[in-house]
Order: sequence, then structure tokens, then C-alpha cells
Amino acid sequence: MRKFIWGLLVVVFVGGLVFLGFNSSKTLMTSKVGKITEKQFYEDIKTSSAGQQEFANMVINKVLGAEYGDQVSDTDVQNAYDAQKAQYGSSFKTVLASNNTTDAQFKKNIKNNLIINAAIKANYKVTDKQLKTAYTNYHSDTTISMITAKNEAKAKEAIAALKNGDNWNTVYKKYSTDSTYKSSNGKMPAFNSTNTSIDSAVQTAAFKLDKVGDYSTEPVTGTSGSYYVIKLNKKTTKPSMSSLRSTLSTQIVTDFINDSSNTSEIQAIVGKILRKNNVSVKDSDLKTALNTYLTAGISSSSSSSSSSSSSSSSSSSK
Repeated sequence: MRKFIWGLLVVVFVGGLVFLGFNSSKTLMTSKVGKITEKQFYEDIKTSSAGQQEFANMVINKVLGAEYGDQVSDTDVQNAYDAQKAQYGSSFKTVLASNNTTDAQFKKNIKNNLIINAAIKANYKVTDKQLKTAYTNYHSDTTISMITAKNEAKAKEAIAALKNGDNWNTVYKKYSTDSTYKSSNGKMPAFNSTNTSIDSAVQTAAFKLDKVGDYSTEPVTGTSGSYYVIKLNKKTTKPSMSSLRSTLSTQIVTDFINDSSNTSEIQAIVGKILRKNNVSVKDSDLKTALNTYLTAGISSSSSSSSSSSSSSSSSSSK
């Protein structure tokens, strides 16, 4: 599965509960050797690396959500969710459970990820050279039907049945473990090469099919290890580059975000947005949780100047 990290972007260990006001003497655990209170739990977690990261995620999601949240619709989230769920088939719930993630958390994390993409896109300059390269590699809207097989052997059996002349719908009902697109016998919404929800292996296989009705003659192995059989339903003509400018820009930004070598630049963009919104951490234990972002992109000379200015202001006020 190409993008299951959508649901794993935040630290689920804390689960968003730590910062909901756990600061009382309510007892969480008792034993012969003593007890643990909510306050002790809160103080311990907020100074841990997981707690610091969760706090940083909460701040970033809150600020970016307020500024760019209206650019992400419920339909965007649902489409991304459905696409990923379909590719995991019957194992989807198991995958969520193994990552301590519920359906609601997964959708929330998808939305946060889409908002981050929107924020980066609004603050990242895409060049004409990047657009031309992206257009050259672009594949237009393609519609497929897909069987999510239980294993490789079942995928091969499904392909053999199709080769023997069995109807796609019959083969789908017999071999697919997916329930998301069950009513349409595996037919999925159209996607193009900028889509971030469809497994890259599925995309590659789909774009290689030439004629409507063609299907994969070998099992398609997904990046998560799942096995698929896909059939081409429709392929559209490639639009002009000018009409695809926004779509290609989104793809370029997504590739930029997913490239680990751009981490510092991404932190600088997020930091700029946080500073613009006057983010100031008041809790001493959490004071440095956002330093990676708030100081990103600021030159050492600027930081020194800022420090000197702060020192002067402090001295003047004494």
C-alpha cells in the first residue's frame, strides 16, 4: 500500500488524550508499592519524546487546520479513505488495529495530511521546469476494476478463470476480499498519476493496459504485499498542460513532501506559518517541542539579532 503512512503521521501512543486537562490527583492505578495519579501521568508523558511530538503535531494541526482546512473537503477525505481500504481488502481492520488506530483516527489523520499538503502547496514555489517534467510523466484519468485477492495463488486462479472466458463479475465475486466497491464489482473511481491514495504498483499496472477490457495477466503485487488483478474500463485523452497546472503542482508538492531530503525545507515552511500566527508555548516543559519548526529557516545572524533584541528589551524593562 503506497500511502498508508497517511494514517500514521501522528504519534498514536498518546492518542490525543494527554493534553485534555489531565492535571488532577485522580488515581489511575494502585498497587502495593504506590499509586499513579492523572497529574503524575500527565507530567511524565509531556516530557517524553512521544508527548513532545504529539504536542507539536497538535499545534501544527490546529494552526494549519484553521488556515488551510477549508481547502480539504469531506469528499476528499472519504475518497482517500475508500481507496486505501479497498487495497487492503479484508485485512484493513487488522492493519488499523496493529497500528492502534481506529477508523475515526485514520480519517482524521488523512485529513490532517491533506491539510499539510495544502499548506505546503500554498507556500512552495513550483517552477516551469518542474511542471514540464511532471506533464511529460503524467498519465490521464484511468478507470479500472480491481480484485483484491486473498493471496498470490488466489490471484492466479482469478486470472486463469478470466483467461478461460469467465465473466469479470463472476470472478470478482468469487475471489475478491474487498467490500468497499463490492456493489460495482470492484470498479473504482477514476484516478491519474498524481493520485496519492492508489498503490503505485496498481497505478503502474493500470497505465500499461492499452485497450478497454484488458486485464493484468500476472498478479499485481502491491507495495504492502497484497495481490491484485485489475481490468481496464476507461482511459481518457491527456489534457493540455495549462489545464493541468494545478493538478501537476499538487503532485510536485506531494513528491516534495515525501522526499526525506526536503525535511528542513518543509520544517521551515511550517515554521513560517506558525510564526505568522504568533504561536507561543507557555508551558516550560513543552517550551522546546516546536523549536525544530519555529527556528527552521531563520539564519543564525537573524537569531542572534533577535536574541540581542530580546536581551535589550529585557534589560530596559528592569
